[in-house]
Amino acid sequence: MYKEEPLLNHEDAVNASDRNMQRGNVHALQMFLLTTFLLLFLAGSMFHPKPLMLRSPAHQRDDQQYDCNITLVESIPIGLNFTPNSPKFMSTFEAWQQLLDNSKSTLDIGSYYWSLRSEDTGANESSAQPGELIFQKLLDNAIATSKIKIRIAQSEPSSVSPNLDTQLLASYGAADVVSLDFSKYLGGGILHTKLWIVDGEHFYLGSANMDWRALTQVKELGVLAQNCPQLTSDLAKIFKAYWYLGSNPDARIPSSWPYDYGTKYNKDQPMLLNVNKMYPMQAFAASSPPPLSASGRTHDLDAILTTIHGALKFVHIAVMDYYPLIVFGPKIQYWSAIDNALRSAAVERGVAVKMLISWWKHSDASQDNYLRSLQDLTMAHPHVNIQIRRFIVPADEAQKRIPYGRVNHNKYMVTDRVAYIGTSNWSGDYFTDTAGIGLVLKDTQPGLTGTIRNDLENVFDRDWNSTYAHSFT
Repeated sequence: MYKEEPLLNHEDAVNASDRNMQRGNVHALQMFLLTTFLLLFLAGSMFHPKPLMLRSPAHQRDDQQYDCNITLVESIPIGLNFTPNSPKFMSTFEAWQQLLDNSKSTLDIGSYYWSLRSEDTGANESSAQPGELIFQKLLDNAIATSKIKIRIAQSEPSSVSPNLDTQLLASYGAADVVSLDFSKYLGGGILHTKLWIVDGEHFYLGSANMDWRALTQVKELGVLAQNCPQLTSDLAKIFKAYWYLGSNPDARIPSSWPYDYGTKYNKDQPMLLNVNKMYPMQAFAASSPPPLSASGRTHDLDAILTTIHGALKFVHIAVMDYYPLIVFGPKIQYWSAIDNALRSAAVERGVAVKMLISWWKHSDASQDNYLRSLQDLTMAHPHVNIQIRRFIVPADEAQKRIPYGRVNHNKYMVTDRVAYIGTSNWSGDYFTDTAGIGLVLKDTQPGLTGTIRNDLENVFDRDWNSTYAHSFT
């Protein structure tokens, strides 16, 4: 039923009329201001267009399969001889030569230190020749007709590693060089990465430092990828962060890296590859330490743990050093992340674990206690199987005099499903404040032979069963 409003007296009517006029004026003013704002906004957008980014790279799915040629590459020290018909792959020296010979426009190198010439170590060694050839090729870039742009991001030089090679390259104009001081960014740590990126299409990633010994006197393992622009471009984003920090004296690690440093490829959403035009794989690049990882990037430690957790039958590990510790801090700290994952895999799921750990004159004997505690779990239950061996590179009297040579420097893991190839030793420091990269390559069709994962399994079996692998007691 309609309800009648009370009648207004004259004063009320006047006041009401005034209020109506005021409301009308206010409404008109509001419309004017809104229209003016919209016109100014549209005009500004015409002259300063900016892309609208509603989603970070981590949330952009990519189901396309990309072609990529990948092969394992190795350095086998002089005098280390495997049995005939053992697996054998391209040498690190040949891989680096290929990258240099095929580069057309750009070469980016992320490195710990440089010592490609024998004089850097005070040795007159004929085995330094491959390193000196690589250095000369880089130096020749200064006078090349079709000069390529070489950028080197290295760890801060020290009295032990003065990086005289890069000083020479920079002084001759062969390369632009920047150094990263991790004490400034994180209070400690180093750049421990070993990465080459060529023309945005090819890369080397592995254990080999820019050192002549890494080509002839130290056992190394890595991958050479060619005609692989998508995965190469993703790795280039990690180098981009190194370059930013090294090329800006006042640079600090941002609390959040800009959008273009981020990635959509990670452990939850890997890149789909057609490797060597023969078999499908999933891939992603992980990095350490966490502050250097932009949006979407899997941390290197998480890549390792995910690989161990995902193993169904076996986990085979070959690393130079293994410590469940933070070693290089102000005080030693227990760091059990990887150790616990291995124990859990062996005890709870019956996964067979084999660990091939290096032994040389610089090894710390205290590692034995932690390794022994792992191996002793084998006696806990019938289904637990953890085996450990020490890999020793033989040396004659002359080779023994080569400083920091004659060691198995590998840093990889292979399971029944995944190949993991990294640049870090396995102690806590390398994942908390030291820069490194891990590459994960996963078979998507079980049982295939000839895959990178299968090749890496064969390399481990060759080394494990060789005369250079010694039982751990």
